[in-house]
Amino acid sequence: MACHLSVVFADGEQLDYELSDTDVGGMDVAAAQDWLDREYEAAGCVPSNPVGKLLMADKIVSLAKSQSRRAFSPPSAWVKDFLRATAVALERPLIRIDVGQHTLGF
Repeated sequence: MACHLSVVFADGEQLDYELSDTDVGGMDVAAAQDWLDREYEAAGCVPSNPVGKLLMADKIVSLAKSQSRRAFSPPSAWVKDFLRATAVALERPLIRIDVGQHTLGF
């Protein structure tokens, strides 16, 4: 499924990305979730919920926060993989990652 992703930074700057069916093809939901899990652990991210329940939304926002803004424009190879895995894992046509507010919207 094609997907439009927006990443919003703390100062309000928004970067938009369009992923076509071809861009997201070849990766299934399980593989996307596995990629996000591995990268979350590799980045040393810490769950934002003190109870310890870790939601996919938390992983995605934390991973976006773990990268510098320069990695997103132009998108580095890691960011391209991140956007692809996010689009496939969430299966939504429109995704908004707000790094400043630590929110994920559809």
